[in-house]
Amino acid sequence: IADSGLASPDAEDGQKTERLLYLRIFDNVLQTVLSGESHLFSDQEQETLRAFAALEWHSRYLYTRLFMRKHGWIRVSTLQTYGEKMVVEQSCKCLGTRTTRHDPFVQSEAELADSEEALQLLTLPELKSLAKARGIKQLTNKAKEVICSAILKGTKQRTVVSFFRKTSSADDSTKQRLDSLVREITKLTGPLVKLSPATAELFERLHLVFFRTPTFRGDDTPMKVAVLATIGQIRFPKYNVVRSHDLFASRDDVIQYKALLEVDSQMSELGSALVKDTEKHKQGWDLFLTYRDAWAHHVKSLNEKGGLNRPLTFSGTSDEVVAIEYWKRRFTSGSVLARIVERGAKFAANLKQFADEEGILQSLLAQTAYRLGKRGDWYERLILLHSAHLKPKRAKGGDKQTSDTLLRQALLTARDLCIRALNDQHVGRLSLHSISRQMRALEAKLSFEKDRLYQHSRVLLEWEPAPERTVYGVRINDRNRRGPSLWDGNDEIPCSVERLALWRYQSLGYNGLHSENAMATTLFSLLFWDIIFHPLPGTLDTEYQSRPLDMGNESFYFSRQTLIEERLKEIAGGEFADIILANYDFGYGAECVGVSWDIT
Repeated sequence: IADSGLASPDAEDGQKTERLLYLRIFDNVLQTVLSGESHLFSDQEQETLRAFAALEWHSRYLYTRLFMRKHGWIRVSTLQTYGEKMVVEQSCKCLGTRTTRHDPFVQSEAELADSEEALQLLTLPELKSLAKARGIKQLTNKAKEVICSAILKGTKQRTVVSFFRKTSSADDSTKQRLDSLVREITKLTGPLVKLSPATAELFERLHLVFFRTPTFRGDDTPMKVAVLATIGQIRFPKYNVVRSHDLFASRDDVIQYKALLEVDSQMSELGSALVKDTEKHKQGWDLFLTYRDAWAHHVKSLNEKGGLNRPLTFSGTSDEVVAIEYWKRRFTSGSVLARIVERGAKFAANLKQFADEEGILQSLLAQTAYRLGKRGDWYERLILLHSAHLKPKRAKGGDKQTSDTLLRQALLTARDLCIRALNDQHVGRLSLHSISRQMRALEAKLSFEKDRLYQHSRVLLEWEPAPERTVYGVRINDRNRRGPSLWDGNDEIPCSVERLALWRYQSLGYNGLHSENAMATTLFSLLFWDIIFHPLPGTLDTEYQSRPLDMGNESFYFSRQTLIEERLKEIAGGEFADIILANYDFGYGAECVGVSWDIT
């Protein structure tokens, strides 16, 4: 790998030093991956990456900054913050050169062919000027999209001259006019630059392998986080980085994993729409259908392999977990596919396609390779489907006895699911509590005698009751207001219900804090800080982690069971204050999972 300092500028120049900072991070990503995980890239891809590393420093720096932006067309004239005009233009030319070793890293305006995409590059005044030159009128106070549409419509319409001109086809004539429009636009914009899609995808894969986190265009990418950490804007905990080289099995696995992550991100965005926005949920459902058969095939494959789909027994010894360490499965395409399928079930629920939802949930429960922590939620929803949404409706004038028999059968099916869930070792305590209560409610509807009630050691009907306190206040009624309720607070100042409760406690001499779960999660992380960042193989692969890679996974506890149990004894023995203070002093200000320093 070429040294970042090759032909480097004077380090005393602050602006140029900042540019080298970006470049050193980018080069470190490149060097680290190629030195330990080059098997995840083809020979040609490795050659392309090495060719990039051999470029002079400013070209690499400019590509780094372009890579961190949204991957669209950019006016070269807007890149002057990245260097002097001539230097930037020379770097664009260098990056756009095709050689025997690699394809161009960037494209120029000569490769811009989409007229709609080209129009989006113009400012509103430029669009109005272009429209006026083309004889399009009445555009005062019109939105940019309206003007773009008018220009495109006018361009596609055949003129009188072109109507009588003999051409091979009308389509050719339209294409020529659109090409002419693009050329006219590029005269207004000046030189343009855009990352070549193929090489941009290669670098996205490179960063995915290095950071173990997807790089979605336009987001706060891991690269941005690394820059902020390097300049001291944020700080990560101190821990020993021991990079693993076997998280991904092959190049094909990385490509498929990345592609499915992008689909999952798209489905997540669609799923965030309001339930009444059925169009978005239909799009999400259609996207799920694209992968339904792939999931069915994958589950079948898991069952044929046997080992990957049998119940897991965690024992704290990583080599006793079947096939591969369980938490590493999160970095496989199968795990992302399972998440996509789970989203499909939610789309079906929002669209009231309950039979489809039932089938999806059953397919998820048919495997134990992925998302074990979600099995309780899947059972709870299945039980509700059979006891409420899928139970037969009594038709007017229908046979009551037949209807009652079908209804009873539906309730029995729901109860059988409860029993199945209680015997599933991967269902957690929270779900066991809910499912136990669901089962007793079903048995009551079925009029079961006491001796017929299902008994099991995992039946959890009641939690230890928490003390209750009631705070009284005066609610402000405002029919035009949407959102959280408002109450008369201290000195009759409108406030939230949480602030009202805090004021009441303050009047009793207490100091309170409204923090949702932040207090509990902060205490947890401060109590277990050194255990969270205990060096385990493959869990702390970069210096930019606020948590180990297996955090939030069922295996997190079992791989640290001895340490955690010992810490619980220390806490029970009254040593918790010393532990909290020691970890507070050691890690204050660092980006750690669960910690909210502003409440400490």
